[in-house]
Amino acid sequence: MPKKAAPASKSRVSKGSTKKRARDESSDESTASSSESEKPKKKPRPSASTSKSTAAAKKPPPKQKDDVINDPPKKKWIPPTRSGPAAPGSKEVPAGHPNALAGLAFVFTGELSAFSREEATELAKRFGGRVTGAPSGKTSYVVVGEGAGPKKLADIKRLGLATLDEDGFLNLIATREGKLDAKAQEKVRKEEEKLRRDAEEMAKAERLQAKAAAKKSGGKVVPASSQLWTTKYAPQALKDICGNKGIVEKLQAWLHDWSKNAKSGFKKPGPNATGVYRAVLLSGPPGIGKTSSAHVVAKLEGYTPIELNASDSRSKKLVENSTNIMNSSLDGWMHGADGQKTTVAGIEITDKSVLIMDEVDGMSAGDRGGVGALNALIKKTKIPIICIANDRRVPKLKPLQHTCFGMPFKKPEINVVRSRLMTIAVREKLKITPTVMDQLVQGANGDMRQVLNMMSTWKLSKDAMDFDEGKQLSLANEKHTIMTPYTVLDKLLGPYSFSKTSRETLNDKIEYYFHDHAFMPLFMQENYLKPTPNRLRGMVGPELDMKLLELMDKAATSISDGDLVDALIHGGQQWGLMPLHAVHSTVVPASYMYGQGTGWSGSGSGHAFPSWLGNNSKRGKLQRQLNDVQIRMRLKVSGDRNEIRQSYVPAVFSHIVTPLIGKGVDEVDDVISRMDEYYLSKDDWDTIVEIGVGDFSQDVVMKKIPTAAKTALTKKYNAKEHPIPFHKSTDLGLKATKKIAKGEVPDLEDVFDQEEGDEDADDTPDPVDDDLSKDKLIKGKGAPKARAKTATSSKPKAQGKAKMHSA
Repeated sequence: MPKKAAPASKSRVSKGSTKKRARDESSDESTASSSESEKPKKKPRPSASTSKSTAAAKKPPPKQKDDVINDPPKKKWIPPTRSGPAAPGSKEVPAGHPNALAGLAFVFTGELSAFSREEATELAKRFGGRVTGAPSGKTSYVVVGEGAGPKKLADIKRLGLATLDEDGFLNLIATREGKLDAKAQEKVRKEEEKLRRDAEEMAKAERLQAKAAAKKSGGKVVPASSQLWTTKYAPQALKDICGNKGIVEKLQAWLHDWSKNAKSGFKKPGPNATGVYRAVLLSGPPGIGKTSSAHVVAKLEGYTPIELNASDSRSKKLVENSTNIMNSSLDGWMHGADGQKTTVAGIEITDKSVLIMDEVDGMSAGDRGGVGALNALIKKTKIPIICIANDRRVPKLKPLQHTCFGMPFKKPEINVVRSRLMTIAVREKLKITPTVMDQLVQGANGDMRQVLNMMSTWKLSKDAMDFDEGKQLSLANEKHTIMTPYTVLDKLLGPYSFSKTSRETLNDKIEYYFHDHAFMPLFMQENYLKPTPNRLRGMVGPELDMKLLELMDKAATSISDGDLVDALIHGGQQWGLMPLHAVHSTVVPASYMYGQGTGWSGSGSGHAFPSWLGNNSKRGKLQRQLNDVQIRMRLKVSGDRNEIRQSYVPAVFSHIVTPLIGKGVDEVDDVISRMDEYYLSKDDWDTIVEIGVGDFSQDVVMKKIPTAAKTALTKKYNAKEHPIPFHKSTDLGLKATKKIAKGEVPDLEDVFDQEEGDEDADDTPDPVDDDLSKDKLIKGKGAPKARAKTATSSKPKAQGKAKMHSA
């Protein structure tokens, strides 16, 4: 049993109101209390805890006008900060009837004192109640806590709904016997009757299917009791598919018209714009019926489905060789051992086949080139191809996005999934309530295959499942999905992740960072100022402002520390520091700034995408453009890129941009001549305007320049010739390079400097023997001919070329 906590109001009594509160003037009153009562009273601070602090006193003083301040309602309502229950665990959960709240629908609004929103919702479901997000005509009770929203209060008044406080809600659980009224009983009876009819139809279909299979296989049939539930209850008709009815109908229409579109050369889009595609791409989360829909539609349209999934090798070579245009090789490979026209799975081969490529986004290194080969096959195939993937946005599937018609599948609604699973539970005689079934579906993230596996495993040991058992089974088989940065921000910056009743550990909060470790620090930096921090609860005036600045300072300091850690990770390859980076860049800022709403830094309810990405890209582009400006201006000025930006660009701006603002077209010629003086092009002019800030920013300046002046500048600049920012060495006062002297060209090795150890060596040159007659490789009559040859070779190359042409 949880221990009762002290009343929360005592801890929230302000010091000024406690010391200055009026007391009973009795004879046994202490001197200290009497001296305090003689002190002049001060007005208490207007806060939400004023009324509670007076109730905490032994005897409240008479009400005065100054004690309570009723501020007029503001036009724009700001949601109050929420930090979880004020006294968690202070109230016991009554031991009521298991179905005490059966047939009732609840809506929770505001903050309860002893239970968090999740705990109160779970409590209502545990005793058979339903919980909805907004009040409606079907709502039985609205449980109202502190700080309830005005919109919900207005809806409650408009609809005339009954309300309960926290104690009333607990009392309803303790006193209600769980008996339904006549209307609710009739509704439950109809639902149970429908489930029984559906279960009987399912059993009848199983018997007919078993007879047909036994007739084909000669009596060899796998008993239904030994089959997996995922195979046993696989959809056999369109009515068995949960959700996505519109997409399934579109898939059936595409497959129905495929032969007609093939005859027309896939040139007529048709009513659904699918007539120009030879293949389709089904995408969506796993376990929602994509593959089942493909098989059911193929059978209904008379096609033979032939499936290749991740367990098959689908490399480029195998796709090209084993899957030709008519799939005859694949059909032959899939034939049974007896040579009949059936596949290994027992599917009869006909002249109409459809190729189902499942899990194409799972093609790994062993399937190298498979996507490209599949894309080439789609462009010339003569049979329909259905590709299936979990995420169609992965880079490897980019080729298929142009050749396949995209059909995205969504998670089916929970009531649709519940109806199908409850029918299966009745068929298998597994006693389970709709509330427990919803819990299993939510834990599996809508994956029906996983829920069926969980139910089949549970049926091996028990025939019933209560709320607690369903909760434990759901947590044990919880399916973790990759969250987007937006959903992670909702978790971390929301009012409950760091509340008093939060059961998430530090490691759980660090895991949020690893959902997208590259983006999460940027998203946190962009949005951490938007919530109204819960740590400001109960503060007003200057105290609130100073506390807010303190929290902002701590959060910003932590983000700066995270940048230092990130430099160590990417600069020094110290990847072991990533958990530390998660704490500093994501968890700690959220622990300071978590709260309700996103209206602090401006209007709007959504989280913003990091603007740093766009600004960083623009910064890189401007740096490259500024480098070009510096390269052109360096013939007239001296300075690096930073000096050009800080000193020269503002000075040049007043000569090539400002005249156009004041005088317009009349100054175009002078502007162009000044640009030519500094070797600036029209692109450089655009760069100087673009890098301006403040009153000289691009948007402000371009609005001030007349359109005629901008047009004249472009036309006149393009019509003229302009100096090139390069010079010859003679133009800069440098001497021309001397030609190589006549004589032998020195060997390259002779140019190298001698080492220090060779300084004492003998510098006397060796005698050179110019007598070429001793050279065995030279054939000639004598020395005169050799000397003539040597003189000819020592002449400059230009003269030698001239002699060749003249010859």
